[in-house]
Amino acid sequence: MASVGMAQVGCGTWGQVMLTRFRAHSQARIEAVCDLNGDVAKQIAEQFGAKAYYDNLEELLRHPGIDAVGVATPDFAHREAVVGALDAGKHVLVQKPMATTVEDCKAMVEAEQRSGRYLMVDFQHRWGIGFAEARAAVHSESFGRVVHGHIRMSNSQRVPTQMLSWAGRSSVLWFLGTHTLDLLRFILDSEVTRVFAVSRRGVLESRGVPTPDFFQSTLEFDNGACIQMENSWVLPEGEIAVIELNMELYGANECVRVNQAPNNVIQKTTKTGLEVPLGARSAVMARGTSIDYFIDCVVSGTRPSITGHDGLMNTATLVAIERSVAEGRPVALAEVL
Repeated sequence: MASVGMAQVGCGTWGQVMLTRFRAHSQARIEAVCDLNGDVAKQIAEQFGAKAYYDNLEELLRHPGIDAVGVATPDFAHREAVVGALDAGKHVLVQKPMATTVEDCKAMVEAEQRSGRYLMVDFQHRWGIGFAEARAAVHSESFGRVVHGHIRMSNSQRVPTQMLSWAGRSSVLWFLGTHTLDLLRFILDSEVTRVFAVSRRGVLESRGVPTPDFFQSTLEFDNGACIQMENSWVLPEGEIAVIELNMELYGANECVRVNQAPNNVIQKTTKTGLEVPLGARSAVMARGTSIDYFIDCVVSGTRPSITGHDGLMNTATLVAIERSVAEGRPVALAEVL
């Protein structure tokens, strides 16, 4: 394929990020945009040089020249756009999480399978500094079986109280937990079998945002690893960075540590001492972004490494975590799938 005709459904903040990458890619062209607010759609079409704009999904999908569709509608509103685009013969890149219910995810996976098109969930942190290197370390012969570890991705209170107008209708689990969970599945190449989680409220509610302050989740994987996952929206507003992201994984022989935000450091400890791999930043930047990768896959006819199944398992695990919090007990993935 010489170039990919792109369309964008949902023209909010992240929709514009996607459009920025579409415009920058040498083998992509922006054909059309769609937003429920027709005035917004018109403005964004003019800003990004789209050939047409729509406030109706069906009309957008009849626009000629569209090969692939980006979807950045609200988390709970992905199903209609994704299924509609796949059934219309378009490849789809949908923002994380793929959906907020297992039922919606299964409908998307079925559409992916019957269409033969690509459905990729934009788990962009797989392209983050240090995580591909951590995956390579974990799967090296010297590392040994992964035993335990932790991953933490949290925001300062500025995010739910100032940056996200809709924070009270979501949670840090769906906003950040979807990323940390995907990183663990990606790095370990293993599925979660059971979860046990706790959460508390109070800090954000006192500031007028009715959402949990944090989630602390224990994840058991089918390879035997047991990982602690923490996601918080109540870090102090004065933190040096709005986001913190770090991970430690311990194997039978070695361990790997990634402190991506705010320090961009990856370390590996072996039997003989500490290693600090060099060039991690340049290596990751050379890989581009997840959006670039999706376009490259469509151009080359190569199915993306991230599929609808990844989106389904991600959502199912988050649903299990919520059920564990509500019922105060461990929940097996088989109970929600």
